[in-house]
Amino acid sequence: MFWDTALNRADDAILKTMTDAQTHHEHAETRGKIFLLRHGQTDWNINHRFQGRTDIPLNDTGREQVRGAVPQLREMAQRGVQIDGVVSSPLERAAESGQIVAQALGVPYLGAYAGLEERSFGDLEGEAATPELVAASRTDGHKYGVEEREALVSRALTALNRVRREHEGKNIVVATHGMLIAVTMTVLLEGREHEGYGTIDGMFPIPPNASLTELPIDYLDDAIDAHVLVSRQPKLHAEPFPKNLAGGSLTLIRHGQTEWNKNQLMQGISDIPLNDTGRAQARETGAKLRSLGLSYDRVISSPLSRAYETAQLVGEDFGLPVSETYPDLVERDYGAAEGVNIPVPERRAPDRYYPQVETERDVYVRAVRVMREIVRQYPGERIIAVSHGSLIRRAISAAQGYEHTQTVPNAEPLEVDLKGLFAFDESTVFDERGRLVW
Repeated sequence: MFWDTALNRADDAILKTMTDAQTHHEHAETRGKIFLLRHGQTDWNINHRFQGRTDIPLNDTGREQVRGAVPQLREMAQRGVQIDGVVSSPLERAAESGQIVAQALGVPYLGAYAGLEERSFGDLEGEAATPELVAASRTDGHKYGVEEREALVSRALTALNRVRREHEGKNIVVATHGMLIAVTMTVLLEGREHEGYGTIDGMFPIPPNASLTELPIDYLDDAIDAHVLVSRQPKLHAEPFPKNLAGGSLTLIRHGQTEWNKNQLMQGISDIPLNDTGRAQARETGAKLRSLGLSYDRVISSPLSRAYETAQLVGEDFGLPVSETYPDLVERDYGAAEGVNIPVPERRAPDRYYPQVETERDVYVRAVRVMREIVRQYPGERIIAVSHGSLIRRAISAAQGYEHTQTVPNAEPLEVDLKGLFAFDESTVFDERGRLVW
């Protein structure tokens, strides 16, 4: 680490202890309850049409059905379960259902959450749900563009986890959709016996319009582990250190600033260019490295433009063009969180709160694997590799053998310990479910 003062091991251990204590405190707070309310009737419900993401409003019967659910919630309040607020799917029929309940109970409507929309039925939406088409939607859904079940499960579980986190200890009504409720409850009840709930042929039944279903919230974390945190990278273990790497080095540099960095938006694999500050940072880094009397043989980069341009600007000080780009040097894929300024608690584990986020384990494995590949390809060379903050932090953690908890600043150079890189064994860092155990 060049001119930036790093935390020593003791400081890292203290910071990790504080972070673990904070995380434990957050989960130790009194848990509230979440009640899933299926929206009231629409005209498409009457006509048995596939509705899905099509934004069909409630009809008058549907509004009355939702009002009819309010006495049940008031009875719950008399038994000590007072509703504190209502959230909903963004679709109009669910949002209006939620607003009706909130107004009747005199509690706040707390807004709509992306991810709580009904399952998309693609080309089938608007069609009559005949037994034949219903069967086809299940067996040949891809032909019609029906949303895959695991995609639905992933977004539903992560959206409900955001509701839980943002309203910790509160009792919340979530106005949403029949198929989403049925599939979510099926997943939560898998392999469990839960009093009052059952499945038919392994499937939780689609609830009637305006009915309430209590979410078994204690099962949510296990369901996320099983259905959301899906690892895709092959296993990676320690390898003998190649003898021909002696004299070589690998200096990792995070790209310069972008407008999304400036506005604290999750960037990930979105191809956001450098801003003028980022270009100045890259030039300054190249000049500082040269002023220290350092020299390099090769500059490589992630293919994303913010990294590639940073590599070009740094390389100019050494007369080195960018010789190659490596797709696996790209930033962590933040899925549905990209372009969003997400709260700090969610930044600690974004894959638990947003669908399609690359898992922590996969970032570690990808980072170590590609860096082993790079130094093997250019043995003994002094290499600059321009990449991204999250990936670099995992590579440094893997190589040093304990978690690097500091954010990597824009255009910051960090030299990775090559022997530590080859000594990394994922089995000592992740448990059998792929959860970080450092």
